[in-house]
Amino acid sequence: MSRLLIIEDDLTQGKAIYKILKARGFAVDVVTTRADAEDILRSTPFACIVLDLMLADGSGEDVLLSIRERSDPTPVIILSGHAGARERARLLHAGADDFMNKPYDPDELCARIYNATRRQSLSPLPQITIRSLVIRPAERLVKCDGQRIDLSPREWAVFECLLNRRGHLVTRDRIETAVYDFGSDIESNAVQVYISRLRKKMGREMIETARGFGYSLVAE
Repeated sequence: MSRLLIIEDDLTQGKAIYKILKARGFAVDVVTTRADAEDILRSTPFACIVLDLMLADGSGEDVLLSIRERSDPTPVIILSGHAGARERARLLHAGADDFMNKPYDPDELCARIYNATRRQSLSPLPQITIRSLVIRPAERLVKCDGQRIDLSPREWAVFECLLNRRGHLVTRDRIETAVYDFGSDIESNAVQVYISRLRKKMGREMIETARGFGYSLVAE
């Protein structure tokens, strides 16, 4: 999954982060309040959360604690303009995965997001083999018959959605939710287009279609 949530009180800052991450292939949602953050987190899974500490209706720390109290392992990167070493240590102990002071370098923020999502995707089985495919999720590496397959960020997001439930049907709506941010203008055949691209690269037999319902990646 490559969908990110930005929780940022300053809408101008939120839009700036949104543009940076969209340009790098992520699907991004932005909310500005604790209430909106809690609401979207109850219904939508994310690959990473970028969380501002100062929110109009509460503290970003309260959002972090709420996330961890329900055993949600989603990586959280804290943004703050004035937190000292003691506060940073407290937030890390509370469950934050990383911390950046404002102003921040956009390239460094993206690198930290990549690192956080890479750590989250690590599995006791770092390599998955499905027929002619060899997949190393932590590296976003896919090989078919020993040859590396290049996947675009969105192709990987669709493939990862199927990989995480291989052998089971994944509805088109669920794939769209994992890949696209709210408000995106999604073409009616967008998922079908990406499935077609994946089949061309991996073999048509690797992804099965339940017409009118969704798709499934073969399990073995």
